[in-house]
Amino acid sequence: MAGQPVEAPRPVRVSGVDAGGRTRAGELRFLAMVVGAGLGGLIAWSNPHRVAGTEFTLFAVLALMLGTASGEVFGYGLARWRDVLTSHPTVRFRHCIPALLGVAAVAGLLIGAAPFVVGRELIPERSLTLASLALFGALPAAGALSAVQCAVQAPLPGTPGAQLDGLLTLRRLLSSLLNQLGLLILLVMLANGAATQWGTDLPTTVVIFSGTVSSLIVGAAFVPAASTLRRRSSYFVDQYFTLDDAPLAELIQRADDRIKLEKMLGIDRTTFDDFKAGLVILAPILASAVAAVIANL
Repeated sequence: MAGQPVEAPRPVRVSGVDAGGRTRAGELRFLAMVVGAGLGGLIAWSNPHRVAGTEFTLFAVLALMLGTASGEVFGYGLARWRDVLTSHPTVRFRHCIPALLGVAAVAGLLIGAAPFVVGRELIPERSLTLASLALFGALPAAGALSAVQCAVQAPLPGTPGAQLDGLLTLRRLLSSLLNQLGLLILLVMLANGAATQWGTDLPTTVVIFSGTVSSLIVGAAFVPAASTLRRRSSYFVDQYFTLDDAPLAELIQRADDRIKLEKMLGIDRTTFDDFKAGLVILAPILASAVAAVIANL
């Protein structure tokens, strides 16, 4: 109304973005990438078997890429973890601890079993160090996955539209996290594949084993979250889109709408299908081809 002071609009903040376009999450991710790249390069350079040549150069480049990707995944996973905790206030950090401890236990058991599977003398320190770097980079992503699992253990609040929007958002988040982790697995295998042709003579089984172990660790974090989200989505569809009260003339249309909704929520897919789409299960299959290519350089 005339004569009344006009209140200045408040800055809008979405996922850490302010009106000036600066993002703390983006800055943190860039810093993590720089630190990760430095650590990857340091691991390659500190290797006592380094010599000038194609083999070492390729290994150093892949180690640098793995470090950079670890930093990127660390920053991305931390941002997504914060997003889930912010959008679902009932989820607390302490709720994620059991799932994280479970993933850590699986990782510890699999890594501890490595010397007995491929031989203690066939596991160089550089492989363990790079794998540890990738594992550390993946921890926030595992935390985000556990937060998603906690968020959907109970029905989402709000109207059916708000619940559907929340389910779709969490499904997209799971897919993006899986793609990030799948890239880490592939780079771990590539770095190990490049290391088979210089320094310690490594068999290709080390490459395959590293990919398999990485896949199982990621699976330990992804499968519970994806399965819980799929069950919650199925309950949502059964609650709000039942066909029991549908008139006969509308039955086919409503059934078609239900099928479309199930596709949107991924109910028609299995966790294994999502796993394959994220290149996690396919990664160990590529190990032999990677090692063969490296051997022919």
